[in-house]
Amino acid sequence: MPNDPGRRPGWTSVPRMTPAAQRFWEQVAAAYQTSPLDIFIVVFSIVLLVGGLTTYAILMSRKRQRQHRALSRHVFDQKIAERHVGPSGVELLNHMSHYLRDRAQIHQLVTDEVAFNSCAAQMRENGEATAASIAALRVTLGFESDRSERAPRSSVNVPEGSIVLIARNKYRKPFKAKVLAPRPEAFRVRVMDQSARLPAGAGVDVFFHNNAGVFTFRSTVLGEGSGEAMLTHSEEIKQYQKRKYYRKRVNLSVHVYPFDTEAPLLATFREIGGGGASLSNPDQHFKAGDNIELRFAPDSEEIRVTGTVVRVSDAGRTIHVNYEHIRDALRDRIYHAIFRPPKDEQEEMDRRRAQGENTTE
Repeated sequence: MPNDPGRRPGWTSVPRMTPAAQRFWEQVAAAYQTSPLDIFIVVFSIVLLVGGLTTYAILMSRKRQRQHRALSRHVFDQKIAERHVGPSGVELLNHMSHYLRDRAQIHQLVTDEVAFNSCAAQMRENGEATAASIAALRVTLGFESDRSERAPRSSVNVPEGSIVLIARNKYRKPFKAKVLAPRPEAFRVRVMDQSARLPAGAGVDVFFHNNAGVFTFRSTVLGEGSGEAMLTHSEEIKQYQKRKYYRKRVNLSVHVYPFDTEAPLLATFREIGGGGASLSNPDQHFKAGDNIELRFAPDSEEIRVTGTVVRVSDAGRTIHVNYEHIRDALRDRIYHAIFRPPKDEQEEMDRRRAQGENTTE
């Protein structure tokens, strides 16, 4: 090949395209050029696809919401029918549903006591419902669970069969009563003391306890007959005193063991509580600062608790004792002694007195 004077040494020449090849490549390049119409078609297709998917998702979501509302209403109506809730109760529940986080979940009012409590509390705060109407609805719906580990929300939560103390005023000694099965219209008790009277219209304070403490609520006597009294329900339960400090007057025998001797002395409780007790001082034997052990049996099992005499009163005839290192389980047993029927107290006192006489002999 002859040397090309315009070609640099060491370089290879590139053959030039023919006119036909050049036209071919120009056609290929033109095919990839985007026109405004092409851009519109592509964008419109994307918008149409996204819009269609979004519309479908919205429609399906609304369908599921309708299904959930229908299911919730079905459960609500079924529960209403099962519990025989009257028109006034249904109206109250419908009003209560306005306070739900999701009004579509109306079934929560008849199946979830926590949701019921929350809505009921808000209605009470706004003055839109009475304690009696809410308590009656609790009973009808079966929200009577014993929340023994927490503060109760209503008088309805006081367990059937438990012992309560009823006081007409602070100057009269409270008397014991046994809680009967609740009714929507009343908190029912059977008075243990036959001489006690609860005239209709009288205001009373009701005291009871559980593992969370001692509680009280104000009530009004609706009626009395055959040893049974009906009181108004309450939705305002207050903690009366901490478990450690509540005390009550009792008449229960107790053996007192001085730390310096194994011989017990028989005494009688004047007052007993979760943090200490007052009791008779046999032969004025004890003085302030003495360490003692108290043993008594309010039920089938004996209770033992150590304490210190903190003071002496009534000319040396009464000692006041503070407990030491008492467990909550033991404190609960002491409260059972406070809130148990008087008949049991008397039987136990007689039994312990007889044991004391045998010990003396």
